[in-house]
Amino acid sequence: ITGFLGAGKTTLMKNLLKVFNYGKTAVIVNEFGQEGVDGAVLEKEGMVIEEIVDGSIFCVCRSDKFIETILKTEKLDVDHLIVESSGLADPFGMQEVMGIVNKLSPDKFHYSGSICVIDAKNFKRVYSLAPAAKQQVLGADLIFINKTDIASSTEIKESEEVLQDLNVHATIVKTSFSHIPDAKQIYALQWRQPDMKGVLLKKTLGISKFTLKFDSVPIDQLADWLKGWAEKAYRVKGFCDQYYVQAVQNDVDVSEFHEEKKENFLVVLAPAGEALKEEISTSWNSKFTSAMQIIS
Repeated sequence: ITGFLGAGKTTLMKNLLKVFNYGKTAVIVNEFGQEGVDGAVLEKEGMVIEEIVDGSIFCVCRSDKFIETILKTEKLDVDHLIVESSGLADPFGMQEVMGIVNKLSPDKFHYSGSICVIDAKNFKRVYSLAPAAKQQVLGADLIFINKTDIASSTEIKESEEVLQDLNVHATIVKTSFSHIPDAKQIYALQWRQPDMKGVLLKKTLGISKFTLKFDSVPIDQLADWLKGWAEKAYRVKGFCDQYYVQAVQNDVDVSEFHEEKKENFLVVLAPAGEALKEEISTSWNSKFTSAMQIIS
């Protein structure tokens, strides 16, 4: 599963597990930041998780761990393996990953292909800013235009036109809450570009990743504080006490998370540079009396 930050990949992961309701399914979650968030959310659903953090599985720095984890699932005797890649991942390294996997374990793994989730409301902006968003669409075999419930008809139409121009192979489905309207589209998923050229990258360019660590603060005040700067980041997500917090642009969402977290943190993925860090620090100090650390 690919898709830019905040598109709805984790929700699609949950929905896919309902489709694969037979046999045994393993899940690999890739987080670009040092702190795992999606894995914690999915583990709450009772799933067995292998989490790969601090980099993309298609970068040289983490691809070895990705390949090792794929091979490990062979011993678990699983029927399905679902991978949620980082929202900053360029999936064109999958050809090289599968080449290595097939050499190390011949005829054991079949790669069905890639599902890309896009956020119809924000796709135009992220497509113009982040090269990874284009690569994710190009490498997809099935594309979900998500969040159609909050996007305008113009935003949905513009997104669809860009997707059709970029990728003539993929089936395009309009949806909301990453709902899967027809399970047959999942069963019939086929890797349409097995000869796609790509290499494992050395690093993801133009991205700043850092973690904010802080003591407990009132959740309504935290959400209000986030609305002041979150639109300048690609994605913000993390935990505050018993709450799961995420923000895409200036849309801040807070939901209860009935698992106690030992510390409060927010993972921020943003354009490269120090300006946003300085703004975050200044605005925090003006709103809260407790200390906050920014860890790169």
